[in-house]
Amino acid sequence: MSRAALPPNRPLSSRGEPMFHRILDADTTAVQQALMDVRARFEGTVPDDALARTELVMAEVLNNIAQHGTGAGKEPLPGAAPRRAVTIHLTVTRHAGGLACAVTDNGPPLPPGCLEEPEHLPSPELSALRAGGFGWVIIRDLTRSLFHYRELNRNVLCFNIPRSDDGDMPVPGGDADSAAADVA
Repeated sequence: MSRAALPPNRPLSSRGEPMFHRILDADTTAVQQALMDVRARFEGTVPDDALARTELVMAEVLNNIAQHGTGAGKEPLPGAAPRRAVTIHLTVTRHAGGLACAVTDNGPPLPPGCLEEPEHLPSPELSALRAGGFGWVIIRDLTRSLFHYRELNRNVLCFNIPRSDDGDMPVPGGDADSAAADVA
């Protein structure tokens, strides 16, 4: 049984708990289930807009790992070592300013340049657009405090999704107390 496959009618932690953690296989079915479980955990305790932005960013990140980190759909090179299963650790924590997210995986290193700001935006002409390539633009636009590093054999990606779409996060000791009351 894979990590993502749990018995039917599994008990879920109560809705609204401030933290969500899941270990899952890097496949699209497990990713879809994790996204639904994140929504179920935080629905009603985080503004709908922040939750939608979290889902979009998580879908981009997790699907990138499932599609690119595992080599899915690609033929292995002749003489290459067999591909190993990629495992994702996903943690989302609710705080006064929004949601703090951490994603780690044991897939290959993130390609260079993914987190760099683009020099210029692509041409708006439809004929000039290629499939894909906009995931990191979306991720950078919807997150705050985005950073990535590689430790031993794991990628570590961390970011915040602000409660409000203006991107402001409460200052400690400032409006955080009223924001925390809204979250509780």
